Amino acid sequence: MAADDEACAADHVLRVALRHSECVGGEVLEQEHGLERVRIDMNVEMPLDMKADGVSSSGVRTCESVVLKLPASWPWQSPRFYLREDFPRHFPHLMPFSTPPRPCLIDGDQDEFFLQFGLVDYGVFHLVDQLAVWLRKAAINDLIDPEQGWEPMLRRDYRDIVELDAEHARSLVDRKGGWAVWKGKYYRRGDPSGLLGVDAEAWLSSDGERTPLKTSEGDDTFTASPMRGDMRVGNTVLAIIWPDKKSDGSAFVYSTYMPEDVETLGHLRARAEEVGCARGLDAFLSNIERSFAGFVLPAPIPVAVILCARRPVHLIGTESDIELLPYVIDVRAEQGRQTLFAQGNDEPVSPAAHYQSISAPLLRSLSGSPEQPPLVMLGCGSVGSKLALHAARSGQDIVCISDQSGLRPHNMARHALGPSHVPNSKAEALAKELEGFGLRPELHKGDLGRDLREQELAKTLLPKRAGAIINSTASLSVREALVDAAPPRYRARLFEAALFGRGRGAFLLADGPRHNPNHADLMAEMYATIGGTPASKLLFDPAEGLAEIRIGQGCGSLTMQMSDARLSAMTASLALEVNELMAVPATDGTIIMGTMDDGTPATSWVRYQVPPFETVEIAGTDGWELRISKRVADRIRAEAASYSAVETGGVMIGCTSARLKTVTVVDLLDAPPDSQRSAALFVLGTQGLHAAIEARHEASGRTLFDVGTWHSHLQDTGPSGTDWNTAAELAAERTPPSILLIATPTRFHALMHTKEPD
Repeated sequence: MAADDEACAADHVLRVALRHSECVGGEVLEQEHGLERVRIDMNVEMPLDMKADGVSSSGVRTCESVVLKLPASWPWQSPRFYLREDFPRHFPHLMPFSTPPRPCLIDGDQDEFFLQFGLVDYGVFHLVDQLAVWLRKAAINDLIDPEQGWEPMLRRDYRDIVELDAEHARSLVDRKGGWAVWKGKYYRRGDPSGLLGVDAEAWLSSDGERTPLKTSEGDDTFTASPMRGDMRVGNTVLAIIWPDKKSDGSAFVYSTYMPEDVETLGHLRARAEEVGCARGLDAFLSNIERSFAGFVLPAPIPVAVILCARRPVHLIGTESDIELLPYVIDVRAEQGRQTLFAQGNDEPVSPAAHYQSISAPLLRSLSGSPEQPPLVMLGCGSVGSKLALHAARSGQDIVCISDQSGLRPHNMARHALGPSHVPNSKAEALAKELEGFGLRPELHKGDLGRDLREQELAKTLLPKRAGAIINSTASLSVREALVDAAPPRYRARLFEAALFGRGRGAFLLADGPRHNPNHADLMAEMYATIGGTPASKLLFDPAEGLAEIRIGQGCGSLTMQMSDARLSAMTASLALEVNELMAVPATDGTIIMGTMDDGTPATSWVRYQVPPFETVEIAGTDGWELRISKRVADRIRAEAASYSAVETGGVMIGCTSARLKTVTVVDLLDAPPDSQRSAALFVLGTQGLHAAIEARHEASGRTLFDVGTWHSHLQDTGPSGTDWNTAAELAAERTPPSILLIATPTRFHALMHTKEPD
């Protein structure tokens, strides 16, 4: 391979270009402004009848001379291709305002395309090949494929920007024609007396709120701040103008592709005439003149005009046939003026690029996310704030957020929000950030454990329109209050997300249909089933858990040491899991656990499906309920069936909540070897029982306890007198509550004696 050097770069490019079959000649030209240039002559394939004339019906010649200019940073940048000065400008894929015309050869960054080939020779050859294809399509007017859609004007290199929701603007368009004015904001950078697009640039944005054109005392439709460096900000307007109907009543369709060559107000009027918007533009300009009568501003105010051109087919990438053509004009309301536009039709106008404003459809399209129902975020700490912003960035609405604490300097180690929000309320700070995504969530800054139990407050925290409630507080009181507050008929699915083990572990709980299993059930199930896994060590090892961190003189915070990178990685995965679970109807509860490998960021995730728990009313109590894991219920029935001629039983392991009035059973201990089984009675033995209960308690990270005993009945009979006596004995001997569960062939019975036996 021959090496390039500065002296022979142009020669080398010419040699490579001539290897292409459509490149039939060329020469190295004199340098221009210190840059090397090459002319190549390209054969253009076209139909025979056009070839005989030497030029196509679209104005492309059978042999086109193209100049390649090598940039100063060659070969780190690609050659620039220039067509002849009089090349027709009515084609798409021509760079606007370029003189001579520059074809747009690549859908994307031409330099990146060039560099991807590694070798300069390959990069140049493939660009020449793209040029040959472009010229061939231009010759037969095939640069727009009607099946693919209409190719909008190239506007990506313009310095001036108009940001608005394109679909909202298009929704205004009707067959009659008209115009509307939206409130807007602007940033104008550069010389106040300079030309937009040349000496200055402007960014105008609008959320689509209509406004009348007026400038009365105290009105803030048009404002200008003092200069801050070279920038000024303020309020302005954007005019949306759409075409009138034709004289025969049909819609005005403009099917000719035209280059973007508007430079003056006269050009803009001509463009408006072409696309059927002349009446609307004239009306807007007259009204803005009238609204500024007697009003003086010491600074130029950029105003946007968006012409809505109706095309014969839909635009590429959309279902709409309306192309938005945005322009920016500086309005100068100077003292002693005769008009806002002193130069008349020669008043400068700057074509602008359009940026889609932040909206849920835009965010969903960029993130590849489906439309999801709204969220409620309970907890706006490090985990909750990151989950909220992940949801917002995927186009999901957040209708309520809650946190009673404030942002403090130490939160900045891992919180999604920056230091500028300190010392505001976490909920208020997150709500302010979400405003930028167009979200307006309800705020709650009270005690969730208390307020979820207040009926009126619960309506705000659990709104009917929410599709999911995410609890990231890591609070037992909030978990139980949420379980208590959500009735079976409440449709939103409840999630709980938390990190443990200094960020090397994470779990997500998702309740089942009609909130069964609930989060209290799922936590107990998790404690019962993760023994011996890497997650159990992280969750149960005190060395991996919470530690007091000094956050100020005389101040400490119970928290976990972990990096923001680790927390962000785990939280992002939790966000993905929430999305997956929300995409399908719930059939079971779900436990998802992730653990990070030692010495590497690789993370393993496992998912457990948890069927609804069986519930049994506990006789002898004031409304207590026994909740039995299906896994345990199946095991009880299987053992009872295996002892079909005698009663059998064992010990139940689980946890209790006095606030929920529930006893949850998630494991069993086999009956000790000295237990007695007969057709009429089961007597639980004691040999090794205490040690087995203690061992199970320790293995669960001291979260699960002995909550009672169970035994079978051979017939479908409820509790006998003997059973009630046994319950009384259990109440006297054991720490309450102590449940007696009876398994009959068709159902469960549960009882608890709450008084001392007589």
